[in-house]
Amino acid sequence: KLTLTQPFFSSFILTKRNQFNVAIKELNNQNLIAGCLSFNPEARKVLYDKYSSQMYSVCLRYANSKEDANDIFQQAFYLVYKNLKQLKNPDALSGWMKKIFVNTALESVKKNAKYSNSEDFDEVNDSAQSWNDAIQKINTEEIGKLIRKLPEGCRMVFNLYVIEGFSHKEIAEQLGISVGTSESQLHDARKTLKAA
Repeated sequence: KLTLTQPFFSSFILTKRNQFNVAIKELNNQNLIAGCLSFNPEARKVLYDKYSSQMYSVCLRYANSKEDANDIFQQAFYLVYKNLKQLKNPDALSGWMKKIFVNTALESVKKNAKYSNSEDFDEVNDSAQSWNDAIQKINTEEIGKLIRKLPEGCRMVFNLYVIEGFSHKEIAEQLGISVGTSESQLHDARKTLKAA
């Protein structure tokens, strides 16, 4: 008759834990997600370390202050951990997380601010070439600072359109504004950034 003794059981658990920790350190998304879902603190730390800088940048683009960005960041990471089991494709982890961070930022903005009601334009004509020339003259850090100084509505639309790749229709739905307002706020944002 075979009986399991305490030392055997402890040794088995430690061996499995060590094997799992080695797999986590390889940064394979599937192993990382499995570790997070089993509440492995090392897996959660690796996930945080791997994506925190990128996701914090998303928060800073939408927030009015660093304090707001920190709040958005904490809420979004909580939602990532809470909803990780819903992720179907481990290879899509980064994009899935970014979507959570953008949506959390937008919800925060909706709760804390009102959008300016710019006049609707049927068509906004921007010269793409002059816009590209202006952007090439400044570095990424300066662009970030300039974007954060934009009025809130312009900043939201600019981030969603230029950085996240949303259409004006999608932006209008997300922010509860008209397509024309989205277009005019993008126009105003670009005009302000060119003048800076």
